[in-house]
Amino acid sequence: MTKYFILTLSLAIILFTACNKKATPSADSHMDMLRKGRWRVSGGTLTVKLPNGKDTALNYMDWIQVCHRDDYFVFNTPTTGAVFNGGTTCTPGDPDSIALNWKFTDNDKYLSLYNSFHLYYSVTETILPFVFDTLQWTPNLVLDTIHGVNDTAEGYTRTVIVLDTIWNLHFDTTAVANTDIFNAPITNFTQNSFTLYFTLLAHYPDSTNHQTGQQNFGGVIVDTFPVIRQDTFKYKLTYTNY
Repeated sequence: MTKYFILTLSLAIILFTACNKKATPSADSHMDMLRKGRWRVSGGTLTVKLPNGKDTALNYMDWIQVCHRDDYFVFNTPTTGAVFNGGTTCTPGDPDSIALNWKFTDNDKYLSLYNSFHLYYSVTETILPFVFDTLQWTPNLVLDTIHGVNDTAEGYTRTVIVLDTIWNLHFDTTAVANTDIFNAPITNFTQNSFTLYFTLLAHYPDSTNHQTGQQNFGGVIVDTFPVIRQDTFKYKLTYTNY
């Protein structure tokens, strides 16, 4: 009798404990966290090719127009969202928001964004006309010159001067309108921030190996205009929930 009483009491204790134990809340999924936030680009890099063909990483924030740096986007439903004007407008009459579509794939590892106007910016890379490299400006202008061994025949006064020139590289910001981003890896995901990687097709000026337009200046062949080649701009952007 005592054994059965102990067994019954044990079962009662177990049931009482189970009934009074608080349920542990489950962690929010990436979709839940994304839909709870207002997300703004807070940093990142944009990697492009220089005219010599080598990659260089630019500070992405330098290429967002000031009037769009306070823009943010929200994800209202599992498929729809919008980009909102954060309060600073570029021109009168700008809309308060622009709709977009989105989706997660592969267990929320990849994010796709459609019609995401005003989210992304690129650069236009140009090489301005060459300029002469100078040794001094005052009191007299002195140009830096290079004399090859065949410039002047032996016994004669040197008359051919080869001017040493330099390229002037210039970047301009440009908006990428109505861009679709497919399956961009999304990492470091928390309720406060995440990082997104994606690429966009672009172009860059190639000035290497005489792949440029050329002109003859007094017998000297000078590269003047670079050819334009296809490039893939690489984005690594951090988004912050505020």
